[in-house]
Amino acid sequence: MKYDINHEYVSISSQTAKHRIILIHGWGADADDLLPIGKEIIELSKVDFEVLSLRAPRLHTNNTGRQWYGLYPPDWNEAVYAVNQLTLSLRKLDNINIPLKKTILLGFSQGGAMAINMGCQLDIGLIISCSGYPHPNWTPGKKYPPILISHGFMDEVVPISASKSIYQKIKKVSQNFCELNEFNGYHQIDPNLIHSINLQIKELF
Repeated sequence: MKYDINHEYVSISSQTAKHRIILIHGWGADADDLLPIGKEIIELSKVDFEVLSLRAPRLHTNNTGRQWYGLYPPDWNEAVYAVNQLTLSLRKLDNINIPLKKTILLGFSQGGAMAINMGCQLDIGLIISCSGYPHPNWTPGKKYPPILISHGFMDEVVPISASKSIYQKIKKVSQNFCELNEFNGYHQIDPNLIHSINLQIKELF
């Protein structure tokens, strides 16, 4: 499997897949970081998914891991560029075998911010933001994909108020599906999130 897109990636390939999961890792991680959650979704849902875990283009400031844009201090101009490049990659994938309408876009932390900012511009099957945050001046359109938001009450890196802000902004403009799952945890992916994702897969796909 090889795709002509703007980003490097690692994958769980399937020659028969009719659905796709695209994973967007967090600040300081790398492309293989979220592959386990892709595997869990496949195992629980029993759906034939192809999984692509994209790699952020820039080295992290400590030279281990990657970043979509600088965060300390935040470089929001670079964030705009990163979102645009990622949007181009997803639009290219839309024309290859599996449409975006049959795609789950899942991001964690900085990847969650990217997924929300970019995904709301596209005809994605489902957006999942884990411990994410909104970029400055981000507003959802009135037509946005189904969105599942997850955030730990005790998150010491990205406060849960960031995800609440995403949820509130979305609910102000539309009654489309958007769910906020809060859990007793820190800056992490909720172990029970897979079950919520599986329910949405059954509903949507």
